[in-house]
Amino acid sequence: MKKLLNRWYRLLHNEELKRRIYIIIFESDTPMGKLFDVALMACIVLSIGVVVAESIEGVSHVAGPYLRVLEYVFTIFFTAEYVLRLYCSPNPRRYALSFFGLVDLLATLPFYITWLFGPARYLLIIRTFRLIRVFRVFKLFNFLDEGHLLLYSLYISSRKIAVFFLFVLILVISIGTLMYMVEGPQPGTAVTNIPNSIYWAIVTLTTVGYGDITPETPFGRFLSAVVMLLGYTIIAVPTGIVSASMIQSYKKEREEAGQEPGSRTGQAAKTPHDERRWTLLESEYLIRRPWLTARRDKVQLPTGVVMDEYYVLEYPDWVNVLAITDEGKFVLVRQYRHALGETRYELCAGVCEKEETPLVAAQRELLEETGYAGGEWQHWMTLSANASTMNNLTHCFLARGVKRTTSQHLEATEDLTVHLFTPDEVKRLLAQDEVRQALMAAPLWKYFSAENA
Repeated sequence: MKKLLNRWYRLLHNEELKRRIYIIIFESDTPMGKLFDVALMACIVLSIGVVVAESIEGVSHVAGPYLRVLEYVFTIFFTAEYVLRLYCSPNPRRYALSFFGLVDLLATLPFYITWLFGPARYLLIIRTFRLIRVFRVFKLFNFLDEGHLLLYSLYISSRKIAVFFLFVLILVISIGTLMYMVEGPQPGTAVTNIPNSIYWAIVTLTTVGYGDITPETPFGRFLSAVVMLLGYTIIAVPTGIVSASMIQSYKKEREEAGQEPGSRTGQAAKTPHDERRWTLLESEYLIRRPWLTARRDKVQLPTGVVMDEYYVLEYPDWVNVLAITDEGKFVLVRQYRHALGETRYELCAGVCEKEETPLVAAQRELLEETGYAGGEWQHWMTLSANASTMNNLTHCFLARGVKRTTSQHLEATEDLTVHLFTPDEVKRLLAQDEVRQALMAAPLWKYFSAENA
């Protein structure tokens, strides 16, 4: 039993195996990754076909047993996929609570509910739950880069759409009330109350026009005509809002990548700092991994010289925090850096997640790595680790008056300790090269220079 537990423990902490599975499941640049994506997409489409076929009485009567066997196979496959995603994910909890993590769970849950509770009195409810399997189709968005663009466009347009919805709500209530005032007194009218008239306003304004409620008076018909014409105008508004946001997001992505819209070639838009900007002629990605993305560019210098091979490493933006307690002590961490083979003191640092501002990322990293939070925060400086070959920036923040509010919440791959130092002790660490990382040393030296300490 002990040997079995030891093997299980080693399996759970086998980082190399996790990395290999992660590349296959979450990435699609390798042959195995592409094969997995194709197999997953085929299973999703076929499983939806099984659900649809089960709902057809004639097909279900003839092929019912075969369809149920296929459903068992698909359920086992999707369950294994969900477990493997949790196993290899750098942050299983974040994946499990994400949109696609919940969709992956709901894709398999109804089968197990049926299996646990049986068909008896819960049969009808369980059949309703089984329809949730159709939502596997949402996982197809995992294979579409444009899916993220659409969701992000809806997100940034949400306030405008909410204001528009409130305006439409007020409009249908007002028009419905007006129609009740006009049609309500007429004998035989279907507009017998304000809720009915609001319902009429909604179906008319949205150009559905069921015809179950029609006005009897000339003014009522005139009002209907106005509402119908108004409906065509209103329907175009949310479409325009989302379309404009999508175009804006698309241009922003291209500008951040240094590209013209729709291409990775050509001269990008100029900025105040690009008077000697190179022209990007061609570009191709050599490797795309969770922690390493490299591309090879063909560029032309302003002098006319063409470089056929120029290599760029792509990373998300980083953050670090110069955190100081109320007692004036600096919060540093100490951890091993494998590339140098050294253990050194550093500032708390981390990666900006997607759609996360640098400030939010810095506050999250400080809390997770050290347990410190609060205080007064300000942007301190922005640095580049290597402007020649790396495309990301490091956003440094100064946080004064932080306090210990909780314990560390480290990921499985993190191994660091928290230390408090006085200003003199930090300066001594800097002088002795104990703070080796330049991105950490620069904010500290700037602090002591600004404070004349």
